Amino acid sequence: MTEFTRSFTPSNFEGISDELVDIVLKFKDDFADTWERNENNTLKFEQVKRVLTSKPIFCFFQKQKSDEKNNRSRHKIIVPIENEKAIELSVVLWTDKIDTFTEVFSYFVGKSKEIPFFTEPNKETYKCNSSFRIVNLNSKDGTKSTAFQNLFRTIETLNIPTVDINKEKDKEIWKNYVIALKKLVKQKEQVWKIQKISKPYTEKSNGNERATFIDIFINEKDLTQQFEKDIEDYFNVDELEDYGVSENRAFIEFSNYRELSQEEKDKITNLAAEYFYDISKDSPTHYISGDLNFKYSDISSKDEIILQLKEILLSDYQIEVHIDDNGYLDIAEVDFPHIQKVVNDNFSFILELKQNNSISLKVEVEKREITPQIFNRVKSKLQEKGLNLAKVRLTDKENLLIEVGTFLKPDYFLEEGLHLEKTITKFSTNMKYQLKEVEGLEINGNTYSATNLQNYQSKKILEDIKNVNEDLSFRRLPTQYYFVLSQKRNIDKLRDFKTKTDIQGKTNFDIAKSILTINAINSSEYNTQIDRIKQAFPNVSLENKEYKPTFFLQFKTDLENQRQSIIGKIQNEIRRKQYKVEYDVLKNHTRILFTYNFKTEAERDDFKQVISEVCNPYQNLLNYSFENDLGRTTYEFIKNETLELEREKEVVNNVRQATFIYLTPEEREKLNQALESYGDDAIFREGKQIGTLIRKEREKLKFRISDRFDDMLNAKEDERLALEEIKKGYIKPIFPGELTNIGRMIKAMKKVTEPGNKVGFPANKNLSNFLFDPNTARQFSEDIEEEKKRILSNLNEPLLKNQPKQLEAVAKSLLTKDVALIQGPPGTGKTTVIAEIIWQTLLIEPEAKILITSQTNLAVDNALERLKGKKLVRPIRIGNIDKFEDEGKVYSNERLKQWLAAKPNSTEETINSDNAICEWVKNVSKKCSDNAAYQKATTKWKQGLKDRDSLIKSTFASEYFKNVNVFAATCSECGSRNFVEAYQSMFQKNKETQGEPEFDLVIMDEASKATPPELVLPLTLGKKVIIIGDHKQLPPMIDENEFSEALEAVGAKQLVENWTKDDYKISQFEKLFVNAPKNFVASLDTQFRMHEQIMNCISQFYKDQEELENGLICGIRGEMNIEDLAIKASRWHGFNSQPFISPQNHAIWVNVETPEKKIGTSYENDGEVKAIQAVLRALTHAEGFKEYLDFFHKEEDKEIGIITYYMPQMQKIRNAMYPTFTKNEWRNFEQHKYKNEFQLPFRINTVDRFQGMERNIIIISTVRSDRQIDLNGKEVPNKKYPFALGFARELQRVNVGFSRAKRLLIVIGNERHFANKSEYAEAIQKMHRVDIAQLQNL
Repeated sequence: MTEFTRSFTPSNFEGISDELVDIVLKFKDDFADTWERNENNTLKFEQVKRVLTSKPIFCFFQKQKSDEKNNRSRHKIIVPIENEKAIELSVVLWTDKIDTFTEVFSYFVGKSKEIPFFTEPNKETYKCNSSFRIVNLNSKDGTKSTAFQNLFRTIETLNIPTVDINKEKDKEIWKNYVIALKKLVKQKEQVWKIQKISKPYTEKSNGNERATFIDIFINEKDLTQQFEKDIEDYFNVDELEDYGVSENRAFIEFSNYRELSQEEKDKITNLAAEYFYDISKDSPTHYISGDLNFKYSDISSKDEIILQLKEILLSDYQIEVHIDDNGYLDIAEVDFPHIQKVVNDNFSFILELKQNNSISLKVEVEKREITPQIFNRVKSKLQEKGLNLAKVRLTDKENLLIEVGTFLKPDYFLEEGLHLEKTITKFSTNMKYQLKEVEGLEINGNTYSATNLQNYQSKKILEDIKNVNEDLSFRRLPTQYYFVLSQKRNIDKLRDFKTKTDIQGKTNFDIAKSILTINAINSSEYNTQIDRIKQAFPNVSLENKEYKPTFFLQFKTDLENQRQSIIGKIQNEIRRKQYKVEYDVLKNHTRILFTYNFKTEAERDDFKQVISEVCNPYQNLLNYSFENDLGRTTYEFIKNETLELEREKEVVNNVRQATFIYLTPEEREKLNQALESYGDDAIFREGKQIGTLIRKEREKLKFRISDRFDDMLNAKEDERLALEEIKKGYIKPIFPGELTNIGRMIKAMKKVTEPGNKVGFPANKNLSNFLFDPNTARQFSEDIEEEKKRILSNLNEPLLKNQPKQLEAVAKSLLTKDVALIQGPPGTGKTTVIAEIIWQTLLIEPEAKILITSQTNLAVDNALERLKGKKLVRPIRIGNIDKFEDEGKVYSNERLKQWLAAKPNSTEETINSDNAICEWVKNVSKKCSDNAAYQKATTKWKQGLKDRDSLIKSTFASEYFKNVNVFAATCSECGSRNFVEAYQSMFQKNKETQGEPEFDLVIMDEASKATPPELVLPLTLGKKVIIIGDHKQLPPMIDENEFSEALEAVGAKQLVENWTKDDYKISQFEKLFVNAPKNFVASLDTQFRMHEQIMNCISQFYKDQEELENGLICGIRGEMNIEDLAIKASRWHGFNSQPFISPQNHAIWVNVETPEKKIGTSYENDGEVKAIQAVLRALTHAEGFKEYLDFFHKEEDKEIGIITYYMPQMQKIRNAMYPTFTKNEWRNFEQHKYKNEFQLPFRINTVDRFQGMERNIIIISTVRSDRQIDLNGKEVPNKKYPFALGFARELQRVNVGFSRAKRLLIVIGNERHFANKSEYAEAIQKMHRVDIAQLQNL
């Protein structure tokens, strides 16, 4: 192999070779079975072999990612076999050694598949005329040809096709994303336990209508436990030392020092935020802890030293010494100096030998004893109780023993001054043998005994004894009771004794213990003291002891003051070295714990060295150790109540207006079982529908209950659903509509990412390629100039005659086989182009079926507006009519059917008469001949058309539905049951089998806002697709964290690990448009919406596009300044109020420098809200404004659009414009929008909601400023550019905002702040600029 790849100079090579190359292929023996198990392969393996070996074929070779396991290069061979079909082989080089000098080469085929739709690759590909031979894997067969070797080397020099890599990765990302969406919706379907439920009650709802409500109180899940569980799930428990969550704080402690990766930090931050905690500002804390432990402070270590001492004394001095547990030595006085020397020589670091000359004696100042009278009274009391057999005897003058076979209370002889000291219970047998051990009992001969045994224990112990010894003759003997005479102390006599006997340093009497201590240096002095005391108190009894001094060993570490001194010195030394250490003293200074917080590993290591140095002088007395040499890391979290409130709002948003079901405990268990078995794919249809959630306030949920649930609550008693029963159950939100839509997306995405098998194929099998790599789309060979001529000869939209870019877009759309991509900047006539494409398509193929789609109803209806009255075109609008614009309602399938079903001249017929069929009837009536010869017939016909009886209605409706050729629906509606049924009823009515919808052409508008899953649903339905958008306007709204978390939920987060923030902002439309071959793309350049002054404010956003070589062109330049509002292309407004505005001003910047205010993660600007009101006052009082307003009749023309980039600012503007609005007025805003200071209609919204709209006058609040009021209410500078611009740093948002205006654009903002971005500085320079102060007096 080394020889094979040597001496070849790499180069980036793409090309073609006509030279025939012999290629030997080797397959595994079971390869045929593997091939035929793949349901997507239509050919048998024998057919594949015949195709490969029958004749030479021009094949395509590409380099693939190498086999990492075996470090081998991999190649891909694409073998065309039929028109648009191919076989793809993944191969590696195989070398067989024939002999020492000869090698032959072949390709081993690892994987293969049939490609149902194939286009010639044109990047990083080598095309070669190939002749294949197939041989057995085990045969030493191959080729030695130089041509094959050169082919291999050529392929090795190619780059791995990057688009192909990204294509596969993008497929994986979006396939997983739609699956994750389903998972996230399922997560919203949380189950809540019902705690309490109110009785149903009625309230007014939506005007005067009354509805029934019910309040249900729930118990939300224990977030504390869930947080701990999530910590366990995310981190390996082995690496955690400790963790815990309390109501206000939480912490995670790692068992070792741990620097977290950025991903881990983000994960911890997000995890904490989920449970309303913030990481404390001091986190992470790195600390190292340990202890100082004094040696020989425990018995075992002391015993070690004592043993060593005893061994030395025995071996060196032949002194055998006994040392008790307290360190006292039993030695003669003469041995003292020898032992002293051994201690000093060997153990001075820890031991001192000391002599104790004090003797302690027991003292009885007043002695009591058991008299004969007491003894006799005891016997008499026993006899009175019938205990004549009891034995009583004195053991000494103070102790009395009674043996009796019954129970005596401890205080039985208390009157005699006797109290019970102990009892002994005995068990015995007459047999003579070795008794077995019984726990807790002593053995003496053939008797067991136990001290202080409770009476109830005796029986069990006796049974145990019998069982252990297997001897049933054991019996319990009489119990022995030991009573002691209480010694009453005469405190006065004790005090007197102490006063008269105590001599400082010589004698000391302890009253509490009745102990006399005598200190004497010899026996003579000791006896002198004894005699002195006896003479003073002849009746006092002193314990009789000889003078004998004691010797004991003192461990230095036993003295607390000495331990304190050592620790103090160590602590002072550490302080001097500038280390702040926390200490904790244990066991009277025998053990000291210490903790030191460090920031870096170097700090930690320095501290460890300091501990070693300061402890070294005391190494014989103490040890130091570290709990962990690396230290530990702790993250602390503090409860964020703001987050908790925001989370509550999120939960409310998730479930507000959701349908809820009630589950019994049994149904809840079934749900759990279904989820356990099938996960997110579980189907659960049980439960009773409660109704709709109206409000959630913490644990109180207010429902508007359904009629059916209301009936259950009020049914007959035996059928009624009782409130007490409901309390035992659960509630759960369900999202059937959302899940159905996601299910359709998943199916559509699988058609693209995993075509075949169960999901089938898209209408265009090549969609799975060109949707992610436009270079794989089929090229057209027709002459585009000839196509333009053909279009111009049959033009339906006259405007296109003078619009070369629009004409080019239509031509490319008609000629393309797979896809065309059209960029439509604001106002450039996209709907005109769409209308012409539809017209020309139907002209070429009258039977063609066309779908118009977009993400929004507005965009779909805008496209339909242009089709009104067009010949050949019969549109139908699918979806919820309540969401349609007026233009869409005309074609609504729902409206058409309701009109058809309504009785003639009925109210319902009148309500639904504004429809496409009625328009057709009117047009037919208008075009009736006026020839007098036919007047009688035409008059009758016209009257019939006017009356529209049932026959006329059904006839025209039948013809309209039969000739429908344009479907119009939003992306999410495509594939719905309503959509499919409408398609089948119109296009497959008389067919035996009704398949899925399929269109000859799908036109998708506003595609730059769509993600691939949103694109793919309608695009899978089209044999050819036209994708229209503008990547210079708003991209898809993808939240980076939510997107990443969604993929993480299905274990696919690694797919976006390398994504930057820009990746999230690039739409699929932009990826396709930028990378597609030029004959697939077109850009419209002439805009007809806005005055040229306004257009000039956005033109710089399109400078970088080579497709727009002339930039944006104003298509109404000749008419835009005509001072006549009736002229369609005029953009004159006629306002005059100096210095604010004149009729020549169409783009105005009003400078406002008030600070922005941070609201959570968003912003508002109170100064700009006031500025909007000032601008409106100036505008409404301007000369010409009343005339302008009176001229227009359509609501849309009068309405003033107010746009901002932040939700809090939008709310603030709304509240300022409509300060007295009630909830009902906001809910029905369209009916009340004139109720403001200016008595004008306003549309106030964020820029995202305005895309696709246009208004004569637009006011924009930019919000952001170079000064900011932070969350603490403090004003701070805001000059970190470009970030200080916020959303506005994205040109697309500003482009959308500015381009909504037709006649007048007024931008309110801080000029100095926004001029920090060059594109905005350029736009501002093109505007008429005024300061807000100049408007105050207008």
